[in-house]
Amino acid sequence: MNRRVWYQTHLFLRILCATALLLAAAVFSACVERSVERGNTALRIGDFDRAVTNFSKALDDEPANRDARYGLALAYYSIAEDKERLKLPALDMWEKTVNEFRILSKVDSSESISGTYSTALFYLARATLYKDGRANVLPLLDRSIRLDSANYFSYNLKALLFANLGRVDEAKKIYAFIVTKEPKFSSAYLNLGNLYWAEGDIGSAWDIWSMGHEALPEDAELSRWTRVAEDSLGAMVRAGEL
Repeated sequence: MNRRVWYQTHLFLRILCATALLLAAAVFSACVERSVERGNTALRIGDFDRAVTNFSKALDDEPANRDARYGLALAYYSIAEDKERLKLPALDMWEKTVNEFRILSKVDSSESISGTYSTALFYLARATLYKDGRANVLPLLDRSIRLDSANYFSYNLKALLFANLGRVDEAKKIYAFIVTKEPKFSSAYLNLGNLYWAEGDIGSAWDIWSMGHEALPEDAELSRWTRVAEDSLGAMVRAGEL
């Protein structure tokens, strides 16, 4: 009889403990979800500092929470964008943004974050160069391109760096690739034309700029440089150089 009572009491206590653990887990999960929900609300209305606070709180409790990690990355991204609009240093925010995406990529192996992660890497590379023009940001740009092969801003910046390093032929190939894939990318036309202009190849510069002007007739810079090249070619014809 005593053994039966002991067994029933022990079973009751085990059930009670299991129930308590389930309740605690449910309460814990509800707290994390509430923090994520508050973070998303703050993010939606542009209260980015409060979004950071709430997403960080959720991650303190559950570091692998995908929605909290993504929300925190977006909050840092938005703060960095605001700083750039105000012409304020944003390098620290882009570093935080990229770090959150790096961690998130271990939690979320899908490609759903690739585009935004790629863009953040481009902005980090650009902000790094603003601070130190000699910094090697090519690894950042290569990672950005691997994540999103259509990120032509990263290609364009990579070509600029190649040109500065004397790797002009490689830069030309990248610019040509960009305008082939994205005919409305004005910077690639301008930069490629500049390379030919610097080499004294006015005809090729005019070819590129006029092609860009045809694709983007409203672009003032392409219009201006097309005219400059036309004037130079005209002067060369009059001088008998062509």
